[in-house]
Amino acid sequence: MAHAYTLKLTAQDMETALFVGDRYSWSAALIRLCEEGENKLSEPDAWSLAEAFAEDAEGGHSPFPMLSDRSDLWTKLLDFWSVIV
Repeated sequence: MAHAYTLKLTAQDMETALFVGDRYSWSAALIRLCEEGENKLSEPDAWSLAEAFAEDAEGGHSPFPMLSDRSDLWTKLLDFWSVIV
């Protein structure tokens, strides 16, 4: 299967997701679908991440709860989310 999307995560990114755990959809999805390094994701997996990101933002909430909007991971996830078509 062709990999449509790439998401590069550092060890610190994954440690952050593990710390947040399953409290939020974004972190639970990252833990389930990704690992440290370059993750080559199929279209369905990329959409699973996008849906998890959207779930946390429902009702006008900021995306990626427990992340600072100034963090590299927040920016990386937002950039990834914006390219999923």
